[in-house]
Amino acid sequence: MIALVSGLAAVLFYALGTFSQGRRLSRDNEVESAALALGRTPLLWLGFLALATHLVNVVQVIDTDFGLDFGFFKIATLFSWAMVLIVMLSSLRRPVENLFIVVFPVAVISILCSLFLPGSTRPITHLSSGVALHVVLGILGFSLIAIAAVQAVVVAWLNRELKRHRYTPVLRHLPPLQTMENLLFEIIQGGFIVLLAVILTGFLFMDDMFAQHLVHKTFFTLLSTAVFGMLLWGRHQRGWRGKTALLWTLAGFGVLILAYFGSKFVLELLLNRT
Repeated sequence: MIALVSGLAAVLFYALGTFSQGRRLSRDNEVESAALALGRTPLLWLGFLALATHLVNVVQVIDTDFGLDFGFFKIATLFSWAMVLIVMLSSLRRPVENLFIVVFPVAVISILCSLFLPGSTRPITHLSSGVALHVVLGILGFSLIAIAAVQAVVVAWLNRELKRHRYTPVLRHLPPLQTMENLLFEIIQGGFIVLLAVILTGFLFMDDMFAQHLVHKTFFTLLSTAVFGMLLWGRHQRGWRGKTALLWTLAGFGVLILAYFGSKFVLELLLNRT
């Protein structure tokens, strides 16, 4: 019951926040835009209320009486909570409010799926501190890379609109392209460092990172880390940006999705196995 109430409350707050941010981005009149800028505080309050109720929901759906349930939809809502948390905290000092319009709806979808769609995962009854650290770093790393993927799409769209001289209302509310690109690579660099920590803690605390049930995750995580390492090298050595940065970011994110959700999707949803 608590999971349902907290989940629906979070959905309501996220929906209100999405609507509010959508209005902010669609305003063209300078006076109205200035008035809405003063309304940034209520938007942040909505976001933090959504985060708080979402956290209660995450705890309720994952921490069951039989152990920790890391099913496909349960872990998805945990990832979405981490994504929103990172964006909300970043928005206190950086111009990343444009990401609300994406991460809030993603959180809504993940909450509804975790509440109303069944899973078949066997709960985990024991988790060592080392493995718990590995899991937390994995959640943080995936969330950072997911945010970077969204930011890369926004940067690519902004770059295209500027080249076509299309100054839409949304465009006027976004920071300069250079600021957006710098922020993108800061997020990617942070995600890359965390992924390295995920790999290190995996080899330190997991029994066998290349065991049959982990080999796919290990391989795709290593591959995704290599992709982002190459992207950062290209940025610093060859000045990669724009479409090139977008393609590399989406490629690395796609590989990381396979690492975290590929086998879970096939086993739990298609084959209905734990």
